[in-house]
Amino acid sequence: MTFLLIIKSLIVIVFLILFLRRPSLVWGIGLLAATTAVLLDTFLGTFGRAEMLAELGFFFYIISGAIFGGAAVWVWGLLRPLVDAKSPVTIAPTETAVPIFEPARAPTAESSATAFDRQMLYNQVRQRLGRDDILDLIFDLGVNENDIISLNQEMNQLIIRLMDWAETNGQTGPLALAVERILTPPPPENLPRLEKITEDSPPTILRHYLLAHFDLNALANMARRLNIDWEQLGAGGKKERVRRLLLYLYRRNRIDELVALIHANS
Repeated sequence: MTFLLIIKSLIVIVFLILFLRRPSLVWGIGLLAATTAVLLDTFLGTFGRAEMLAELGFFFYIISGAIFGGAAVWVWGLLRPLVDAKSPVTIAPTETAVPIFEPARAPTAESSATAFDRQMLYNQVRQRLGRDDILDLIFDLGVNENDIISLNQEMNQLIIRLMDWAETNGQTGPLALAVERILTPPPPENLPRLEKITEDSPPTILRHYLLAHFDLNALANMARRLNIDWEQLGAGGKKERVRRLLLYLYRRNRIDELVALIHANS
């Protein structure tokens, strides 16, 4: 009896720790369901299961149904990122890209990532980032777009495939950091000084530098000086044009020409 009580207490403590770690409705329901189940089982075992079942009557089935319902909601909350891939949100594929750099690894150990962390990251990306932001994520991580994007792909599926790629390649930490950089771009004063900008600078630094220091007219002028048809880069806003310009130059090993123009124009 004492051993079972310890096991039940440990279950409640685990749910409590996970809830306190990152409070959410899903883990709150899970904690409530686990605690209620443990208390009910302990109550029945202490005062006599048969007698108490007779006393509670139909009310026992109401409590049991609420516990099973809470458990079902908790399981659904954990599995929702995978199920959401069936939502009908369409995203068109972009032009082909190749891996352009080896992203730096975050100090956080990959083994520390949990299913809950994955869900939280998924929710953050799904709710706060748009299509262009996700394409910026793919660029910043140096991912081959053909490994992530496919024809008639849904937005939810795109996010999940990106997260799967990150887990497979040990890049969950860098993905989380890249999401934070998308949500809170570094201000111009926090970017490297001009003399520190070289062709070996990380592509994400070059992307942020162009966004911070050049408007669309200046970018179009730079493209013309590089003998690039600005319209060939496709329509879109400043973020998309900058990303496409960098991809174009990286694929042709011409990023040094862009860096030289940046220094000449500043």
